[in-house]
Amino acid sequence: MSIVTVVCNATPLINFAAINRLDILKATFGQIVIPQAVCDETTVKGFPASEFVLQAIAANWLQVRQVSTITSNIPPELDDGEREAIALALETGELQILLDEREARQVAQSLGLQVIGTLSILLLAKNRGIITQVKPVLDAMINYAQYWGSRPLYEQVLRQTRELFE
Repeated sequence: MSIVTVVCNATPLINFAAINRLDILKATFGQIVIPQAVCDETTVKGFPASEFVLQAIAANWLQVRQVSTITSNIPPELDDGEREAIALALETGELQILLDEREARQVAQSLGLQVIGTLSILLLAKNRGIITQVKPVLDAMINYAQYWGSRPLYEQVLRQTRELFE
């Protein structure tokens, strides 16, 4: 399997770290890069699962990189982590970015980045045989990471993975 590098914002990292399943991100993408603002958000501000993020950084498959500039086409209304993650993806030429928030996703797509959200990460992981079922992981995220998705979207994902039977 070739190592694919992706840039990650805080929310997908938080979703997987909160349930101690960062292994899914590592197995799906190999190398993940986060900007300093995302590192701060997931390790410094008292996030309960910060130990898992710090372990991933120590293991070197999760790397923290400084952003040199945030261009004016990245709106200041986005939070610092989102702005830095988008800037880092553009700066490094990594076209894939892990992002969940709608506004940030729209900005990233308008700048030519391929956006992958938490649900798509779970689908990729299942398709690649990294996890056998999406439902237990998604349910854990909803219960422990406060991950929120609409009921129709939840059901659509489980139908897609043949884990929801009408």
